[in-house]
Amino acid sequence: MAFPILSAQEAAELIKNGDNIGLSGFTASGSPKVITEALAAKAVKEHEAGRPFKVSVFTGASTNNHADGALARANAIARRTPYQNTPDLRLRINSHDCHYFDLHLSELAQKFRYNTYGELDWAILEVAKVFENGEVVLGTGVGNVPTYAAKAKKIFLELNTKLPEGLYGLHDIYMPLDP
Repeated sequence: MAFPILSAQEAAELIKNGDNIGLSGFTASGSPKVITEALAAKAVKEHEAGRPFKVSVFTGASTNNHADGALARANAIARRTPYQNTPDLRLRINSHDCHYFDLHLSELAQKFRYNTYGELDWAILEVAKVFENGEVVLGTGVGNVPTYAAKAKKIFLELNTKLPEGLYGLHDIYMPLDP
């Protein structure tokens, strides 16, 4: 394998309080499911020990219960954009436990390329396949993945074996020039 293999818990342990995280996906499709759950569990343990633990979460759109839902229930999200759709996250936003700013989906990638929100510490990307040579087949929600992959200091590839390998060659990824 071209990459080291970590458990979701080992990956979550590498993420620190205050980190910026970019998640794959465009709606629930293609969003991470396992590492984000492990990160939520880490946040709960940190809070129980009296230590702060929150990360900023950036995506391509909404995610799913395994990402926004789990992290919100663990009060692990410091700020979130560009879009959200889970009841648990809405509760955190409305109670001011999480800073949220609505942003048009098409603007976030460019703003990250301009470092508007600071450096991206991690990208957590759902993939359908990892080849021995290091090539990957992205999952079903690309969204801001090209920008997050280019800007992140480190990348976790979350392999979803339920996705068909037939996704290979399906993605047409184009990154427009910045104005």
